[in-house]
Amino acid sequence: MYGLLGQKLSHSFSPLIHSLFGNSNYHLFETDDLKVFFNERKFKGINVTIPYKEVVAPFLDEVSQVASRTGSVNTIINDNGKLIGENTDYYGLDYMIDFYKIKILGKKVVLLGNGGVAQTTECLMKDLGALSVYKLSRSPRAVNDLYFKEYEKVNDCEVIINTTPVGMYPHNDDPLLIDFRLFPKIEVFIDLIYNPLRTPHCLAALSNGIKTYSGLMMLVAQAKTAHDLFFKKKTPHTEIDRVYHLLKRRLTNLVFIGMPLSGKSFYAKTLHGKYHKELVDTDREIETSENLPITDIFLKKGEPYFREREYELIKSLYRSHGLMISTGGGMVQNPLLMDLLRQNGILIFIDREKADLAQRKHKNRPLITSSEDLFRLYDKRHPLYEKYADIIVKMAPGKEYHHAEIEAKINEYLSH
Repeated sequence: MYGLLGQKLSHSFSPLIHSLFGNSNYHLFETDDLKVFFNERKFKGINVTIPYKEVVAPFLDEVSQVASRTGSVNTIINDNGKLIGENTDYYGLDYMIDFYKIKILGKKVVLLGNGGVAQTTECLMKDLGALSVYKLSRSPRAVNDLYFKEYEKVNDCEVIINTTPVGMYPHNDDPLLIDFRLFPKIEVFIDLIYNPLRTPHCLAALSNGIKTYSGLMMLVAQAKTAHDLFFKKKTPHTEIDRVYHLLKRRLTNLVFIGMPLSGKSFYAKTLHGKYHKELVDTDREIETSENLPITDIFLKKGEPYFREREYELIKSLYRSHGLMISTGGGMVQNPLLMDLLRQNGILIFIDREKADLAQRKHKNRPLITSSEDLFRLYDKRHPLYEKYADIIVKMAPGKEYHHAEIEAKINEYLSH
């Protein structure tokens, strides 16, 4: 039996990842009593996650050199009763940095946090030739640890890596640890969190023009290393890429944004089955819950009420994965709501020219009763759609079916 050991594991993708590597006998082991768990030894191999990576070593018979250097064990092999600890996080992060060609040699690196994951990351950064490695934390312990408020001592860094669980599911809304605007020389930000797919830290870095990477590739790469240790085999590195893209395709929400009448609902409805996504049409969801058409909601309860309902709906589902979401045209005017959608979703802007939109029927559109209304909304919203879009699909006037263009752009984005 194989699996993942931790306290709270509802956020874990590990069973899915190991099944994609061919191991269907992988389970989640939640426990508060490590002594009982290790006395029973009812496993052939396990991964270890928060908060046990730094405390399982005393239960083991042997630890690898890397695990000893980092002070962290995240993989344990039961070799005929002998428990051997390894740190596959080290190899996973190393693979990710090499895969994305992230330059560490000669760079000034700052780690957010100083826990076990930070120790592993610091060890690798030094091995890769970083010029310096400092850690910002709430409770400094080592000579290269600083309080977060002392950021000015290291704000000339070029690489920042978040090693904390701040922003990790289900606490997606945790406040940011740093303000990226205060680090003028930063080139790369890496968040080792993989759920959500884009943390608030990632989104903030992106908005400041910083190259940004999440922990999903590291997670898959370390799982491949653990899988090989479990079964004493050598899986090709190409399998990491295959599993990563399958996982990314399955987990990512596809979110259609754009003007009313642009066809968002139509394309979401016709494509969700092809991508194996659960369909969510936000306007229809609100109409169903209110038992009123949108025009009547606006008339009887007002636009602010409707916008609040939109926000409540997105708050209820933005942590989810595998959705196909068609949004209301006005959502783009709420930056907080858009950032929620961006955490696990890629935003696809269905971009129709306003003259083309004006030719369409304006039924059940409370803010569009004339072409003038449409043009006014278009001019206000179009720059926002472009700002938030990960993918822009320009619709040729008069052409009704653009499935091929949309699919091609989605597939290209997901294959990056």
